[in-house]
Amino acid sequence: MSISKVYITALHLNHGGVEMVIASIANAFVEKGLEVEVLTTYRYDKPAYDFDERVKITYLTDVRPNREEFSAAVRSKNPFRILKEGLKAVKVLRLRKSTMVKAIKAIEDGAVISTRHDHNMWLSQYGNKNVLKIAQLHFDHKFDPQLVADFKANYSNIDYFTLLTDKVTGELKEIMDGHNSHTKCVTLPNFLNFEPVDRTTEKKNQVIAAGRLHPDKDFATMLRIWKKVCDRVEGYVLKIAGQGELEGELKAYAKELGIEEKVCFMGGVPHGALLQEMHDSKAYLMTSVSEALPMVLLEAMYCETPPISFELRIGTGSIINDGVNGVVVPERNDDDYVEKLVSLLSLSGDEMARMRENCMARAMDFSKEKVVSMWFDLFNGAL
Repeated sequence: MSISKVYITALHLNHGGVEMVIASIANAFVEKGLEVEVLTTYRYDKPAYDFDERVKITYLTDVRPNREEFSAAVRSKNPFRILKEGLKAVKVLRLRKSTMVKAIKAIEDGAVISTRHDHNMWLSQYGNKNVLKIAQLHFDHKFDPQLVADFKANYSNIDYFTLLTDKVTGELKEIMDGHNSHTKCVTLPNFLNFEPVDRTTEKKNQVIAAGRLHPDKDFATMLRIWKKVCDRVEGYVLKIAGQGELEGELKAYAKELGIEEKVCFMGGVPHGALLQEMHDSKAYLMTSVSEALPMVLLEAMYCETPPISFELRIGTGSIINDGVNGVVVPERNDDDYVEKLVSLLSLSGDEMARMRENCMARAMDFSKEKVVSMWFDLFNGAL
């Protein structure tokens, strides 16, 4: 199949790991001469990540989700306000599906890359038979019964199911075995954009974390850990870049712990500025309860900043070689994390220099050239 145009589905183009990947791969494809159109449901002020001007962005609606407004209405206990926001939420969800399904049905050739589980199922059900249908999974399925059932029954017309690590690819092959003989599961990781970073700046007495202020990232645990670290290591600050529904709650928790002066909530930060902050930090902290292939760890490595993370079912083991280019805490134990972080911050100059070199080497394994070549192999049926 000769591919000249690629469509990529998106829920929104605000801050987020998936959204950063969408921008990166769209830009890479147009650089290689492909026509690219991003179909996105929700319209925000502007994309959080830079798109090549040749990438066409089509907004399918002019609405935004009203999750926070609905939660506020529930807290208010005002029945009329709850009803109003509830009806709006239903309307938004209906538009979310109907507009994307309509867009998928209208595509008659080329390739469609769907980036969410619900998009994958709609692409399988409504995608034209002449279209190369490519589904992605950007999170850990954790063998959730509903997801497993969907993989078996609702992906049957997907041509390629691209997974981020070999472990997940093996799991999905076993799940689909005997249920779906059409879909080919392949490992196709995301790549890093090696944006310029000023490497002449000195490391500061700071550590950094980034991500949505969402329960999955478990920043509350990070704050508890940081409280204990501050009791043992003086003069450091934790910077947290990101926005989300837990911002007020987390700021209040930092104050409750007595560390509000030692934590800086940075809000949304332009990507280039975030990379520089990473480079200027002595460690990157992650306390997520679930990830797939956390690109933020690779970004920290590219910035020569060793990451430390709890061990996750998938994700960390595919990136970090414990003690070589970062630190993995085997169990979700706050005290173990504290000990390992304090040890990391106490490394000698030579030890830290070696770890920083190893971080950069690992980041290079996820270069754009390598991954884009894999995409074109997929388009040409070679994967």
